[in-house]
Amino acid sequence: MSQFLRPSAPALRDPTPRELSACLFHWEGAGASLDSVGGQAGVFSRAGTLASVVDGIGATYTAPHSMPAWEMRDLDADAVRETMGLRMGTADFLSWTIPPLLSANAGLLDLVETGARTTANATLFAITNDAVSGARLWLDTSGTYYRINWSDGATTRTATLTVGQPTSGQRVRLRWTLSATGVVTLWQSINGAAETTATAAALALPTAWASGARVRLNSRGDTENPAQGWYRRLKLADVALDVATLDVLR
Repeated sequence: MSQFLRPSAPALRDPTPRELSACLFHWEGAGASLDSVGGQAGVFSRAGTLASVVDGIGATYTAPHSMPAWEMRDLDADAVRETMGLRMGTADFLSWTIPPLLSANAGLLDLVETGARTTANATLFAITNDAVSGARLWLDTSGTYYRINWSDGATTRTATLTVGQPTSGQRVRLRWTLSATGVVTLWQSINGAAETTATAAALALPTAWASGARVRLNSRGDTENPAQGWYRRLKLADVALDVATLDVLR
């Protein structure tokens, strides 16, 4: 029988007012909930099963049709699976209603690479509508490196990393900023190592995201360019806040 270890107390605590005010959107896989910390209900789908998910005692199980695959990982290499996250395959889609988020923003995505990086256009995170049109932001892969893309609906700017190729099983922290002047920058840290970075040329911001835009994990649209990964957390914040460093966002 599949068993999960209970997440540690810090993972289950209520967010502080500072966290709620700083993060316009905040989802934590450690709580084994599809809903965000702020209360946005997660919309999840998978038309099939997902096999070989690992529970808290290291046993594998199959996540049933349409059910999220919560998986325990050992992130500190002490042989104890202490951290819950959401394991997603290429048939998994998760999205939330967009918060009152300005076009300018900063974000953090904490994951374990499970094969997406080598698949061109596989999308880990996006702010897009179903049609993938209009003003949008998405984080995907060139098939060699991760990259961040920003479009005003007509023109796209892309910042592609040129150093750092995480392999399956490695922990990856990706963060980005889209500045008020339309400059998009991506940072990446693999297994806690020093960050590498890439920046694209400026593209003026529109007044709003495309109509119907949603926050998406593991895909660019409802069915477009799915990735795969083990996801721990996703945060979005107003770029006007002091979120220049990984420690502040974390």
